[in-house]
Amino acid sequence: MQQPVTRSDLERRLQGARYVLLGEVHDNGAHHRMRRDLIAALIRDGRRPAIAMEQFDREQQTAMDRAIADAPRDAERLRVASGFNDQGWNWPDYAPIISLALDAGLPLLAANLSRDQAFRVATSNAATVLGTQTAETLGLNKPLPPPAQRKLERVIDDGHCGKAPAKILPGMIAAQRARDAVMAQIVAKHAGTGAVLVAGNGHVRRDFGVPLYLQDSTAPANLLAVGFIEVQDGQLQTADYYDSSAPEYDYIVFTERVAREDPCATLSFKPRQPMTQP
Repeated sequence: MQQPVTRSDLERRLQGARYVLLGEVHDNGAHHRMRRDLIAALIRDGRRPAIAMEQFDREQQTAMDRAIADAPRDAERLRVASGFNDQGWNWPDYAPIISLALDAGLPLLAANLSRDQAFRVATSNAATVLGTQTAETLGLNKPLPPPAQRKLERVIDDGHCGKAPAKILPGMIAAQRARDAVMAQIVAKHAGTGAVLVAGNGHVRRDFGVPLYLQDSTAPANLLAVGFIEVQDGQLQTADYYDSSAPEYDYIVFTERVAREDPCATLSFKPRQPMTQP
């Protein structure tokens, strides 16, 4: 049974986890501020986790490392040097977390599969793009458990307003799985000191997200996934937001919904320019 916890309770429980996965709705500023505060609490309590971020592609790591070596606390220099995607991500939302990590001297990790590689996975397969051995190591050669597969199919379809052609959904699912597996691989490299993953809610879900690919390397108790969920009109019970038989997150932080235009009203689906992964 799900029970409410206080902010201090959540901070204390995250302190004991090797891996802390913090979700988001990408354009909700409250989510970013609260995650920054949770990471600050970990640091204040003596943790030194690596900070892995969906907002940087793996290929940007070298440029990030060089920028940090040259100017260890200069977040703006990091933004420019890394080629941060200002079109896809709102820098002011992520800068406070990045500055916090830099000020504390924490490793900052580029955790995402690039859009180009994700597209190639979607149109071919993970083994072709990542290599057969890597795909097998990441577990991408195995199908998802049927319940997880059905949930992921629904999330991907809903995320594209039901407008994605059915024939390309399998490729989109393969790309999402590859992103999750790659993020898990990068996070797992920092098992010694622990790691915090900053990513969309879809990536931190226990049923089909990053936790699924960390299960071989960590006991469930060593990982905590936190979803940041916007309250929806007409859904007034906490049970409206999770599957009681298999909760998607260990903890949910509820916030107000950001006022935004309906993305489905004007969406014209273009296979080569898919919406940002959830």
